[in-house]
Amino acid sequence: MKETLKRIKADIIVSALLCIALGIVLLVWPAETIDVFCKILAVGLIIMGCQFLNPDLAQGSLEGILQNSYVIPQLTTVVEATHRGGAKICCQISCGTGRNAFPNMYGEPPFSSSDTPSTFNPEMKCRPLSEEDIKKIMTEFANSAIIAKNAGFDAIEIHGHAGYLVDQFMSPVWNKRTDEYGGSAENRMRFATEIVQSIKQAVDLPVIFRIALDHLFVEGRTLDESMELIEILEKAGVDALDIDAGCYERIDYIFPTAYLGDACMDYVCKEARKHVNIPIMNAGNHTPESALRLIESKDADFVMFGRQFIADPDTVNKLMSDHEEDVRPCIRCNEECVGRIVGRLTKLSCAVNPQACEEERFAIKPCSQVKNIVVIGAGPAGLEAARVAAAEGHNVEIYEKTNMIGGQLSVAATPKFKDQLKKLVKWFEVQLNKLDVIIHFNYEVKADDQILKNADQIIVACGADEIIPPINGINNENVISVIDAHMHKGMIKGENVIMCGGDCQVLIVPLNLLVNMVKMLQ
Repeated sequence: MKETLKRIKADIIVSALLCIALGIVLLVWPAETIDVFCKILAVGLIIMGCQFLNPDLAQGSLEGILQNSYVIPQLTTVVEATHRGGAKICCQISCGTGRNAFPNMYGEPPFSSSDTPSTFNPEMKCRPLSEEDIKKIMTEFANSAIIAKNAGFDAIEIHGHAGYLVDQFMSPVWNKRTDEYGGSAENRMRFATEIVQSIKQAVDLPVIFRIALDHLFVEGRTLDESMELIEILEKAGVDALDIDAGCYERIDYIFPTAYLGDACMDYVCKEARKHVNIPIMNAGNHTPESALRLIESKDADFVMFGRQFIADPDTVNKLMSDHEEDVRPCIRCNEECVGRIVGRLTKLSCAVNPQACEEERFAIKPCSQVKNIVVIGAGPAGLEAARVAAAEGHNVEIYEKTNMIGGQLSVAATPKFKDQLKKLVKWFEVQLNKLDVIIHFNYEVKADDQILKNADQIIVACGADEIIPPINGINNENVISVIDAHMHKGMIKGENVIMCGGDCQVLIVPLNLLVNMVKMLQ
């Protein structure tokens, strides 16, 4: 891998591994973090998350508003922090989510290309943009582009994917207009191409267009149907395409989880390459290995990472120095990154990297006094506590009552599509070995254990017990827990197997127990 990376760099496409698309605004990711981030990573390009034209069109929690010049100092702080690290930064601009938005504060329906039903309330019809509305939006795009340029941004990206407002004009499933902005592909693309022209006339910056080439639902735009659209975009003056798949009807592709597998949206690149000559960019559950494959195929020029660089900002440097085993993997849980920002309206964090956005507060520094630290439990919490303590210079020993590390992570990692969990457990194993952390297996610590008396610090990370509901027959021999089912597949016997529950605890039971349970309810 090291040699391949060097060869890519020699071919002037090292940015394939250095591009990152992140939703970054000052309140979400502080400039100090970006400064550290860029210096460590030597990022090639950061694409900033949605910045909206005005407050009326803004939806969600990631947005900034590029309407007035007073935002320039804040944006400049972010830009300068990026430039200090030797990276470039692109400002992504959006005119809103359209039909995917909620009614405004006055109860008015959201705007769209047509009176299409609202995504979250199909009984509510959206307000079609008038031609006057469209002209105003073009003016606002030019204004926002000027603000971005004055703040120091190196490029502009038009947000046209995921079924947002721009996409609603481009797609016949949502665009039912009969004027010059509806009907033929050229007319449906008029809204998008006028945005490109407005920006080009306002600033002399490269313009990237982000577009979902495959909506992945029955009535949505297909990959083949999108080829004419990207040809039109190239003719309109777009300098590069940021291509992916999905929309709100397939929101699992907007925030791709582990279930979708590696490189879940790279399939759109091969066909797109046949139709345009401008650079192609691609993201979506990429690993270093999948990124290399895509670049080597020549179907894309840039491969972008987001969540992986949150999990480990030093990813590329570790790969370049031939230390792939030290790369901490993203597990694609969307819990502390997307989940915190979208669901809880706060700054991002990371389930596997507690230092994300807290680099100064959680900086690992050499200890002034070496302590003997005992960690009880080798689940993810215990492993991380042991790693940090050992990295600071303490003597650390872990006591685990089973014969393996990882706790519930190792259980959950048994399905093939959860390879990232396996990689995380392996990463912990490698790091603790390098730090000379001693792990005692098959050792259940008691309250009066001598090891506790000899310890300077005790960290209890015992995890949680499984919940077993009080169901008649649940302790029978033909009933096993989901943990046993994962770890000991030979315990699953018989032709008729029933899985009960879909949350924390799932029971594997034969059909006759289900019949008995039904009888109890009658």
